[in-house]
Amino acid sequence: MKIYIGLDNGVNGGIVAMDESYNIIEKITMPVFGKTKKEYDLYALSDFFKKYEHCHVILEKAQPQFRDGKKQSFKTGFGYGAVQGLMAALLIPFTIIAPKQWQKKVLAGLNTDNTKDASILFCKRQWPCEDWTATERSRKEHDGMTDAACLAYYGVITR
Repeated sequence: MKIYIGLDNGVNGGIVAMDESYNIIEKITMPVFGKTKKEYDLYALSDFFKKYEHCHVILEKAQPQFRDGKKQSFKTGFGYGAVQGLMAALLIPFTIIAPKQWQKKVLAGLNTDNTKDASILFCKRQWPCEDWTATERSRKEHDGMTDAACLAYYGVITR
């Protein structure tokens, strides 16, 4: 059975592995070092992907936002390139998808203008027994993980 892995590649992003029956196999926040000045933990990311032999990664296209400064734009681009390099090195097939493209298909019909809220709502409805917080102590859902779940879901429905 093929595994689809959704990857929201920001430092506050997430990764979700899903099978063809829409079952969530594993979900994690983006592996990083540090609490305030976060840096990608590429070794932990590599370890995550080595667990899945027959997978396809759905990677959200990174686009620096107008509100991002130079440092944030650089970090966004670095993470985006590092993830692609890691996929190539591990010989993992991947598809890059623009945010608007997956959101249009997955979040259609949800009555909210905020895409982060919409992805959380979608995931809570689709997988009501899943905990979407980053840690046991968190109170708020982690939109990086819910976006990653939506990306994996997009991979399954468009296979």
